[in-house]
Amino acid sequence: MLNADGSVQRIAGGMSAPEGIVVQADGRILVGEQGRNRVVAIDPQTHVVTLWHAFPNRTGRDGLDGIGPVLPDRDASGNLLATGGNVIVPDSPNGVVWRVTADGKTATQIATGMVRPVGAAVDTTGRIFVADEGGALWVLAPARLRFATLPTPDDVLVGRAGHIFVNTLGDNAIHELDAKGHQVSVITGIQQPQGIALDYADNLYYTEFNTGRIDRVIRTFILDTPTVTRTTRGTYIICPVVHRASGFTGSLGLQTGSSTKTAILQLVQPGTDSSGALEVQTSEPSVTISVSAPDNLGLTQTVALTP
Repeated sequence: MLNADGSVQRIAGGMSAPEGIVVQADGRILVGEQGRNRVVAIDPQTHVVTLWHAFPNRTGRDGLDGIGPVLPDRDASGNLLATGGNVIVPDSPNGVVWRVTADGKTATQIATGMVRPVGAAVDTTGRIFVADEGGALWVLAPARLRFATLPTPDDVLVGRAGHIFVNTLGDNAIHELDAKGHQVSVITGIQQPQGIALDYADNLYYTEFNTGRIDRVIRTFILDTPTVTRTTRGTYIICPVVHRASGFTGSLGLQTGSSTKTAILQLVQPGTDSSGALEVQTSEPSVTISVSAPDNLGLTQTVALTP
């Protein structure tokens, strides 16, 4: 576990080839053990490790790989979902996918007939995407359909704007697909992209296994260190530093929370060629600012204030 100060804390050990990891709403950490084809749960406070769910593996092949996602509690309209909190588990050696209740007690098989499912993701409509190392990206809607044919998919993500990202080991690439499966872009020449992630602005991060590198693709915008000026009146003028990706023209919104200790005196919204600014009066040592964009994109930043 990475602490706030950057130090690393060991919270569990003794696992057999731990692979996938996901965190539940209550803070429990679920880890897939490839060596035992099971998922264990780690208590976030006591760090006690318990069996969450085991999947028989009589195939002689490597056990499960990635686990997750945790299914959302509500749909796009805000309605409660019966499957909220359930966890999707691709059972890699057996070629099936399970939906497991949050307590790990009940597993429902939701797809079969795959070669080696290794990763899954869900979009806002409830469709589940499964990366299959056999050369397919499947969509469960709820029936299993081939969404795309790709060389050795390793994992899959769904962005906040609805696009699907798949890292593929067969061609050392990351493919971006739209909601209908059409390829939007592809990043090639990556030295074995074993891991991919998206931030809350849909910027892409990926690992290069063979080179030991972590790379970032700025797809929308990022926030650099802001400038902070203390005025003679005792207020603070905060100027965010926003860097837009080439071609990204979406409107941005700047905001911060007010409280009994923090008052917003002025607020200038970012423009197409500016980052905006705000003036606050506060006794707090820091404030949090947020920059949002269309498609539910946004980044937050904690800004330290010098007395």
